[in-house]
Amino acid sequence: MAATPYLPRLLSVIAVSVVLSAVGAAQQDLFNYGKLWKSWPETFRSIYITGLIDGQSITFFTLSADLAEGRREALRRQTFTFYDRDALRDVMTSLYSDPANAYIRYDSMIYIARDKLSGIDVEPALRVARRRDQGAVERPK
Repeated sequence: MAATPYLPRLLSVIAVSVVLSAVGAAQQDLFNYGKLWKSWPETFRSIYITGLIDGQSITFFTLSADLAEGRREALRRQTFTFYDRDALRDVMTSLYSDPANAYIRYDSMIYIARDKLSGIDVEPALRVARRRDQGAVERPK
């Protein structure tokens, strides 16, 4: 995939999102990941997932030589997503359509989406993420 033509638009979306998040911080206590996710076009959602997957892959392979042989495979299974980015994107979008999931961080939601695609019951993981992942936004003083 040649993401280069999308890079200027992606950077613009990210810049606008950061500015809007900063402005909205004065009006809300939590960061609404679902709202921002749903505001992005599908192309940008896919680019985000590609970047997240690339980053975790690079980190895993960089560190894998320092891991015990038996630990490598377990960690790979735990951290890799294994599914097409568009399938992950669509499941994440579906999960974010539930307002209860709006405050779950993207890095948690991608693994919940992976597990859902694997046929795992994700309700327990969603409950944990709803409690753990709520990103508080500091109010200006």
